[in-house]
Amino acid sequence: MEAATMRKNKTPAQALKRLTRMTGQEFKDAYDDGYSVYGESSHEQGKPPTPEEVLGSASVSTVLAISMLHAMLPTKVLARIQAPPSLALVVSVPGPDWIGPIAHALTSLRAWTEVIKRDGSKKISDNASVGGDSVASALGAGRSVVGVTTAPDRYLPAALVAAADLRIELKPPTPKALRATIRLVTGRRAGPLPADLIRGLGFNEIAACIRRGSRPRDCVRRLNAASASKRTSAPDLKAVPLLRDTVGYGAAQTHGLALIDAIEAYRRGERTWTSIEGKNIVLAGPPGTGKTTYARSFAKSLGVNLTVTSVSSWFAQTNGYLNDICRKVDEVFLEASQNGGVLLIDELDSLPCRDQCDSRHRDYWVTVVNHVLMTLDGAVSSPASKLIIIGATNFPDRLDPALTRPGRLDRIVRIDLPDEAAIEGILRQHLAGDLMDQDLGPIAAIGAGATGADIAGWASSARMVAMAAKRPMVLSDLIGRLVPPETRSPAELLAVARHEASHAAVLTIKGLAEVSMVSIVAQGSFAGRTTSRLGDTSKMSADKLDDLVVSVLAGRAADHLWDTVTSGSAGGSGSDLAYATALVAGKHASWGLGTSLLYRGDQATAVSLIRTDPVFRRTCEDDLARLYEISRDLVSRSTDLIDRIAHRLVERRVMGGDEVRAMIAGSPPATAKGARKAGTGGVHV
Repeated sequence: MEAATMRKNKTPAQALKRLTRMTGQEFKDAYDDGYSVYGESSHEQGKPPTPEEVLGSASVSTVLAISMLHAMLPTKVLARIQAPPSLALVVSVPGPDWIGPIAHALTSLRAWTEVIKRDGSKKISDNASVGGDSVASALGAGRSVVGVTTAPDRYLPAALVAAADLRIELKPPTPKALRATIRLVTGRRAGPLPADLIRGLGFNEIAACIRRGSRPRDCVRRLNAASASKRTSAPDLKAVPLLRDTVGYGAAQTHGLALIDAIEAYRRGERTWTSIEGKNIVLAGPPGTGKTTYARSFAKSLGVNLTVTSVSSWFAQTNGYLNDICRKVDEVFLEASQNGGVLLIDELDSLPCRDQCDSRHRDYWVTVVNHVLMTLDGAVSSPASKLIIIGATNFPDRLDPALTRPGRLDRIVRIDLPDEAAIEGILRQHLAGDLMDQDLGPIAAIGAGATGADIAGWASSARMVAMAAKRPMVLSDLIGRLVPPETRSPAELLAVARHEASHAAVLTIKGLAEVSMVSIVAQGSFAGRTTSRLGDTSKMSADKLDDLVVSVLAGRAADHLWDTVTSGSAGGSGSDLAYATALVAGKHASWGLGTSLLYRGDQATAVSLIRTDPVFRRTCEDDLARLYEISRDLVSRSTDLIDRIAHRLVERRVMGGDEVRAMIAGSPPATAKGARKAGTGGVHV
């Protein structure tokens, strides 16, 4: 019997013709979607259509669906569907618009007592607790039942899912199914078809492109154009670096590179897909930190497609009705599964936490979030799925906990703001060869706190300035993008420049530290800044500590020398005088480097003793005055050098450590009266 049945229906054309003989059978359609069922005929009763009339009048949807079944199901599966006795069949399809056509196509294979078609749009009836009694009754009577849906465990009666004799997961039609459909509809054979011809298309969109009276190549052209119009994947990843070449991602880069290595091991057959942990993650970080760029670099490193979507786009591209949103979610995941590779879901926090929804909108959002969760489950748990899903959010604390539970997006990977080294690296990448001979460290120091997007904007704006001037880019083009226009007078700028140049010169002359940047860019309460790498002050010798205090007081000494002393070097807790005073207090009360070995507390306690202990205050004041005189003497002996650095600083606004050291190296060394052997370390902020 089974072999005879297969001989009758071994091709889509034979299956279509068989529809003419399937009349008068008991049938119940559990979902009226406009597709005819057994016993329904547009012809007069007793005059069924001929096979030729069936082939000539069958809808493209019917032809496509039957072609899919015959092209994509193994012969043994087709035989089992058509063979007696009764059968409980569960069919999973890629999207809601596939349900009706596939269910109708299944009627060409055998008689069904009940056909259940559910897409989740009916909140009450489309769930596992509804319909189990009728399924049990039909199967108990030895009859056959089929259920077709996008999510069997969620929408079909639990009794049917549990008792299923056969479960089928249908994918989008293969080139073989498409060729069969085109031949039956147009009467002509189609040539070889690319595997990704229908990427991103739903069932109805595919059927709409295959038309009677058309040539096969016209059908293929329409399919290709429709696919291109629907595709949201990132087609061009050439502009982004490989993940291993990115900078500033920290732990996120480490995670991504480890995941790439694991996937490459899977491709070599050295491990299973399920053994790879951390495939589906949430990238969390402030806006502009490069979450999308990370996903692009990750996809490029794997050599796979990237499909990009966002929660807000689901609403922007629909009218916001619940059914439309759920269908859009299904479309996105269908497209991503067809594209393969990586799916990036941006603005994930736009899906609210269900526990925090107000009562007025709770039912709506609970349904939306539940649908996303179930669709996500299907995408990550399907044995055939190799899709990697990355969510992105600025606010990880707002996510529904169910999104990040094990088995879903089960790892939150943070991307923080780049540090100075990362800023310099990111800037180099975006400059793409410009300013190769310039030290970008000072720029990075000025730009501390910037995001990756900010840094990309600096490079782009500087390039536009240079192009408008019809010349190569210069450093001032870049600096002008970071800092506001200067409003201080030339005299004020020169005074600040001499102050900072003195810090840099003394630090270098004394060998205390390697200066990395000198700037007269005003930031917050600071009129300028000198940065260098400083060792631990609690481990310095007395000589090294004294030299550090001398360097800290050098700015004040320059102000004194050029008669520009202001309150700028004192007042706040981060000022030069406050820092020098704290060092001297620690020297005498905390570190045992003064005249007494007595430990009177930590450095903060030592500073407080200045206010309460007159003798201690006098000790610190005398030592501070002595070191200030040494600083004044050293600055006065280096006037020409400091002035040259200062004038260059006024011109440039920012100087790197290499440039400062080059200028100092061209001057004779200055030795201050009372100077002691210099140590290492030192910083001024």
